[in-house]
Amino acid sequence: MSRYTTGPRPRREVIAEASEWFIEFRSGADLPVLRERFDQWLRQSPEHIQAYLEVAAAWSDLPTQDPEGHINIESLVARARSSRGDEVLIPFFTPGNKGPGFAPRVTRRTRTLPRALAACALLVTLIAGTIAWLYSGVTYATGIGEQRTIQLSDSSFVALNARSTIKVHYTRDVRTVELIEGQALFHVTRDVDRPFVVRSDGMVVRAIGTEFDVYRKHSGTVVTVLEGSVSVSGGAGSSAPEKRPSATMVSAGEQLTVTPVVRIKNPGLADVAAATAWTQRRLVFEETPLADVAEEFNRYSRRQLIIDDPELARRPISGIYSSSDTTALIAFLRTQPELQVTETEREFRVTRR
Repeated sequence: MSRYTTGPRPRREVIAEASEWFIEFRSGADLPVLRERFDQWLRQSPEHIQAYLEVAAAWSDLPTQDPEGHINIESLVARARSSRGDEVLIPFFTPGNKGPGFAPRVTRRTRTLPRALAACALLVTLIAGTIAWLYSGVTYATGIGEQRTIQLSDSSFVALNARSTIKVHYTRDVRTVELIEGQALFHVTRDVDRPFVVRSDGMVVRAIGTEFDVYRKHSGTVVTVLEGSVSVSGGAGSSAPEKRPSATMVSAGEQLTVTPVVRIKNPGLADVAAATAWTQRRLVFEETPLADVAEEFNRYSRRQLIIDDPELARRPISGIYSSSDTTALIAFLRTQPELQVTETEREFRVTRR
């Protein structure tokens, strides 16, 4: 008989998988093949077992043979208080067994009860945190100059550009990601029964299995499709874009910009290499307004590029620069006869000469 004990809190992605299993069983789907897959998932790691117990405890319910079975925190505390001086009761899950139980763990005889109570208090704290996580989703963020790739629980991948934030919330019916700020490249695992939805500033992108880039800028949100196709809806002041009956299809090699004030137009051809150059640590500008150049530059530099002159902000800039060496772009701006760059410890300010 194998026994699994509590340890550090499971990783968020493991809790996400446990949540999916828990919701699956709560829906009443208790097929033998599903149970077998669930047992296999549990056997992979003690972390899986602990994550599932935490999620189940957070909802005070378990998919067991006894539908009324509960993990009762007060009972857990009572068990700990009544434990003998040489053992502490901790949760375990026996592979093949359909419910949680308790097993004695031999410890030092001294100060056993305070440790048990402290463990119970920690478990209550973990459960409270799990409840909050279940309702709010998981947030991932990057700082200035930082990029990272995240594998989600369905094996989809999200590459985050610098100064970007997303919130991920998966349910049985839909995989939802909110792009709060910045830019993300999504490689979506195909699942026809559970669409992948990205929301950003009143815009909704729906996909089943594809690859696309979403860039939330001050001027609007840009969607670039690399593979497959997506549907895009929202914009033009829509308060509930996910309920709009019409949507625009964007296919591989196409790009669409959505703003709060301009209704969606037909997508145009995209320069996919330029749109995703950030994944190669390159900044590609082709007749790009200086304001947009500054917005991109500021993702990679702690000293921000500031342009206060509206007319100057519309001046087009072209060139390819390294995001790892932002000094190259500043050096280029200094060579322009009509521009003046004033440098301080906090910023690069561009004005007219």
